[in-house]
Formats: sequence, structure tokens, C-alpha cells
Amino acid sequence: MKVSRLLIVAALTASCSHEATSDRSDYKANEPAPAVSTTGEATTPTPAPPSAEIRAAKLATTPIADEAKASAVNPNAAVIQDFKTRVDAYMKLRKEAVKGAPPLKETKDPAKIKAAQDAMQTQIRAANVNAKHGDVFTPEIIATFRRLLYPELKGDDGHDARAIIKDDAPTNVPFKVNAKYPEGAPVPTVPANLLVNLPTLPEPLQFRIIEKHLILVDEDADVIVDYALNIIK
Repeated sequence: MKVSRLLIVAALTASCSHEATSDRSDYKANEPAPAVSTTGEATTPTPAPPSAEIRAAKLATTPIADEAKASAVNPNAAVIQDFKTRVDAYMKLRKEAVKGAPPLKETKDPAKIKAAQDAMQTQIRAANVNAKHGDVFTPEIIATFRRLLYPELKGDDGHDARAIIKDDAPTNVPFKVNAKYPEGAPVPTVPANLLVNLPTLPEPLQFRIIEKHLILVDEDADVIVDYALNIIK
């Protein structure tokens, strides 16, 4: 009788052990196993991947072209849009600055036109006194413009464009933001094959190429808004 009871206990113990093993196997098959520390201390969980907000914040700190590539946007288009945004900021400042200045086209008298231009120039330069190189022509914008213009400077058309630039180049233009474009200095022609590859500007802004350099000029006020050195390779 005693032996029978021992046999029954052994059978029940083996059955329970088999069920526990089966349950453990099922757990491993369907769920990740929890981390187990051999020292008896809790194991540090694996960090979760960064959230969408953190990834977006990191992306926003990269250059515009890199951000555009990451977003499957044309990098050139993104940089040119940045240029237009900067031009619009200048135009907004300009509009506020010249509210009280007399319009240039109200008279044909050269003296009055000159006086109106001088007043406009003074007001714009005063409003834009903190302007600095790179406010409009950032390094990324300069690199993009240089890349867009380079194909047009090769071959026969490129040779002709270089000749026009060289012939028209004034010699006394200061490369200084918010400076006055020299009175009486030639207004250089930007060859058509180059101009077509640059963004369209709102009036009265103009591109002017001085030797190998590009300047952005407020034509009505004769003010240099910004400049890009060595834009012509």
C-alpha cells in the first residue's frame, strides 16, 4: 500500500513537470524572452527607437538640400525656394522702409528723380542697417547657383557669355552688403543663357555679374542687397 502511494506521487510529479516545460516552450515560441540577470539585478531594457518628433527635429538641423533628399524633394528646388523666401523677406522690409518716399515715376525731371532715389536709398539702408553677407546668398544657395550656371559656360555659348561678362564688367563696385552701387558705374549685362537658369526676381531687384561674382541689386535705390563671390567657375 505504501509502495502504491509512492508510485502515484511520482506519476503526478512527472506530469506537472511535463506541463511546466510545455508552457515554457510555448512562451518562448510566441513572446520575446524577458532579460535575465545572472547577478540577480534587474537588466536595463533596450532603448526604444527615437520618436517621429525627435527624428523630425534632427532632420530640421541638416542643410536644406540634405533635408530635401530625405523628404524625396528636388534639392535644387528646395534651395531655390529658400532663396525666394529670403528675397521676399527683403522685399517686405523694403516696402515698410519706403512707405513715405516719393515714387520715382511721378516726374520726368532728372533732379527730382535723383532726389527721390536718394531718399529711397537712405530709408532702405537705414531699415536694413543690420544686414550682412549671406542673408540672401547662403553658402548652399551660392553652391547651387554655381552648379546651375556651370553648364552654360561651356562650349561656344559659354565662350560668348564669358566675353560679354568680361566686356561689361565695371571695376569700382564694392562687394559690401547695403552699400551704394557706384553712381555712373556701368550696369553689366547678364547673358540670357545664364539669366534663364537663375530664379526670377521681383522688381526692382536685379542680378548683375561683376567678373566672376554675382550681386543682387535694388535697382531703384541703387543698393547692393547681397553678393556671391566666384559664382563663375
